Amino acid sequence: MSSSDEDWFNQDEDELVQDLEKKVKSLEVNQNEEHIDCIPEVGDYLKQLNLEASLGSVGNDGKANGRFSLTDLTKALKMPPIDMFLYFLSEDRDLFVNQLLANDSVKRVGLFVDVLKSLCELEMGGFDEEFLSAFSRQSVLLDKIKNLLLAKASLGKCDADSVMVLTHIKWLLLRAHKNGVLSPQGYELVEMYRKLAYSCESDLAEGLEAFTGNLSHNVKGQIYPTLDKLVGKEAAREEELSVPDKVVQYLNTQRQLLRDDFTTPLLEFVQQLRTGTDPSEQERQGLLWTNAYLTLNPQFAEAQRHSLVFLKVKADEGSNKNGLDNIKSGALLCLTTSLTFDDLILATVGYTEPEKLKEGCLSVQIVKQYNIGNIYDRPMTMFQTPVFFEPYLRVHNYLSTCSTEHFPMRRYIVDGVLDIAPPAYIKPGVKLSLKGKPFTLDKLPEDVPFNESQGKAFKEALSREFSIIQGPPGTGKTHLSVELVNSLIQNAKVLGTGPIIVLTYTNDSLDKFLVKVSHYTQEILRFGSQSRNSLISKFNARTMINPDLVPPRLKRIWWLVNCEYKEKFQYLQNLYSNFDNSEESYQKTLMAQDQLHQVAERIETLRMVFQFFLARDKDVLAMTTTCAARLNFLFRLLQSKCVVFEEAAEIQEAHILACLTPQTEHVILVGDHKQLQPFTGSTKVPQISLFERLIVAGMPFSMLNLQYRMRPCISELLVPSIYDELLCSDSVKEYKDVRLMDRNLYLVQHNEPEQRTSDMSFENPYEAGVLAKLTEFLIEKGKYKQSDIVILSPYNAQIECIKKALPRKYRIQVASVDSFQGLEANIVLLSLVRSNSSGQVGFLCLPNRVCVALSRARWALYIIGDLEMLQKSCPNIWSPIAKRLEENSAIGDTFPTII
Repeated sequence: MSSSDEDWFNQDEDELVQDLEKKVKSLEVNQNEEHIDCIPEVGDYLKQLNLEASLGSVGNDGKANGRFSLTDLTKALKMPPIDMFLYFLSEDRDLFVNQLLANDSVKRVGLFVDVLKSLCELEMGGFDEEFLSAFSRQSVLLDKIKNLLLAKASLGKCDADSVMVLTHIKWLLLRAHKNGVLSPQGYELVEMYRKLAYSCESDLAEGLEAFTGNLSHNVKGQIYPTLDKLVGKEAAREEELSVPDKVVQYLNTQRQLLRDDFTTPLLEFVQQLRTGTDPSEQERQGLLWTNAYLTLNPQFAEAQRHSLVFLKVKADEGSNKNGLDNIKSGALLCLTTSLTFDDLILATVGYTEPEKLKEGCLSVQIVKQYNIGNIYDRPMTMFQTPVFFEPYLRVHNYLSTCSTEHFPMRRYIVDGVLDIAPPAYIKPGVKLSLKGKPFTLDKLPEDVPFNESQGKAFKEALSREFSIIQGPPGTGKTHLSVELVNSLIQNAKVLGTGPIIVLTYTNDSLDKFLVKVSHYTQEILRFGSQSRNSLISKFNARTMINPDLVPPRLKRIWWLVNCEYKEKFQYLQNLYSNFDNSEESYQKTLMAQDQLHQVAERIETLRMVFQFFLARDKDVLAMTTTCAARLNFLFRLLQSKCVVFEEAAEIQEAHILACLTPQTEHVILVGDHKQLQPFTGSTKVPQISLFERLIVAGMPFSMLNLQYRMRPCISELLVPSIYDELLCSDSVKEYKDVRLMDRNLYLVQHNEPEQRTSDMSFENPYEAGVLAKLTEFLIEKGKYKQSDIVILSPYNAQIECIKKALPRKYRIQVASVDSFQGLEANIVLLSLVRSNSSGQVGFLCLPNRVCVALSRARWALYIIGDLEMLQKSCPNIWSPIAKRLEENSAIGDTFPTII
């Protein structure tokens, strides 16, 4: 297969490198034949791009000097920023070497500064710090800026071109400061800006308060736990400095919430390990491995990038199982030589081939190491962080580096404005179409597929640039979202929206949504985990490859960065091999490790550039918010104007932010905060969704009030304990009664005690037995299909208990209440589990979980539990529910069968 037919988005980087090494001689860049060599030394990335003196490059002095000409710079500034990036980084000439001379004109300086600002505005992970660091070392440029500032201070004014240069330089200084790479010469300029602001009125003073006294301002990567943090020696970071900028304060708060949510359960687990307790129980549960070690692939010089370092676990004698197949790509592993935690290694899990997993090999990338030199072939204890790491890392790093000047939807998210403006791209009176029929926002077509509340929500969603739609169970939230997306697609050319970004919390709901959207368009790109639904698997990004869309310049940069990764990896291995236990050797190792990690980040950024060329002409880009957390750069490249969030009330606020960009003009949040709230790693870090926070704060929102799922007697359980009003469509009033049952809604009251399990969960064998018998009755006597019935419980231990109680011949779905959010079943059997003398009810006192548990059934809901205890412990929730059950004569000590 030729390289033009290969999978540029998914193929291993080293295969690409090997292929390009064969073909690169003929790669045409800028209409010149060039030879590209992989330089066998470790150096600055940008110096690697200066491979040869550029033939035919002529500067202002008429000599070939490797400088970009004024024409080059002017031409580049007319390109889209990503094309400018490809242009400069694929050239032999180095943009950061000898581009400015002391006698250069202000025009050349201005063009050069404009180029730097445009590149840095891309905020490209792994490249951004390199660009800004190189900028801060531009001594000729910074001297020229110093002279401009002195001239402005002396004369009190300067020409418009100079003012623009000074404004852009101030922005670059701030970005370099924020990334922790600003040089002393740069900080001298900051002080000159301050003095100029004090001496005369100047717009240049704006934003200077962001320069704090902390010269190491970079907070990127602080989500990684340190050794001192794990053992309790590190004091809490005082990041919350007093800053007047509300956006900065807000981002600080969101980052702190993320860190606390991720690290709290990790610190608790480490403390448990350090108390000297027997770790065998954690080993049995697959939470800890005491026979792990890291090993270097002996063929690493020729190996693929994700096959350079392996984590191996020695299986117990007589067992081939090592438990590694339960660890997901993107997880963070902690390794130490002893549980006293004298040292620590942090490694992220990469992609591992199934054959390697069978050999007990897990591909990893080392990201941090503390108090340890050579990391290989040493027996270690290993565990993964209790909370999945990758989404926290991606969101935290985005919030650490994103620009605050054009923070998306600031007026609503930060400033709390309740007066919502219309989307900027939907002009007043514009004529749109829905299913081929014209309409305006004032008047929808008469035969639209909406009820009254849905039609109102549809119009309000298109009339508000920040739209919130609350939909109780069964009210057609997904139906409305699909029709909104369909309408936006149909009107994309008129509105200029670009691809519509659709985000959901779970993969199952994403697939369900895309099946419906695919009836309207086939131009869909689905990112993330492979879809398990055959109807939409063809939309998976990994299978939709068009190599012709990949520019040759991008292929060249891809090859260069992969060369750099191999070189830096080789250098690090030399340091490991020659480690002599000295502090100097240790610090060199740490620095080389950080440099390698930064190059790996560049490779991930280039992957998103590949995806940009595939995605830019699609109608819909779809993914979960976990996947979206690492694709913000792609969203910024696409400049998509509209983002639709399904299940928005389940998404943490910080994750919503990581999906928005300065180009976002329209946000639609669809969900229900009365159902499940966002998942948190720690119950000690309470969080509510942005969806709920804004509704509570009084922001206008649309409410769907007509449900199409539940029999009326079931939906009435939710009113008024959960919802003030919930109407029923005629269709649910026509359901047939359940065969051989005297009631379609019933609760069996009992006080048989619960049991606590070893994993701190709860089970109730009595309830499991009763529901097993009811299941058998409904299938054998009532003649219902096994697929008609679902058994739910709030506790995982009870799920296993019920599975054991069911006859083996049945394949009934038994699931947790949380996992069944967004789903429905014809007949639901619900086990409440809790029954004890102390009145402890756990999850059953949370209205959100109660709402989900009671709202999954269509035809019938049969509950078993200790209702009397629930009423005493949580009267606000369970007393109204008990009253509804009593009104329906639906409480007793046995289920009301008619045989």
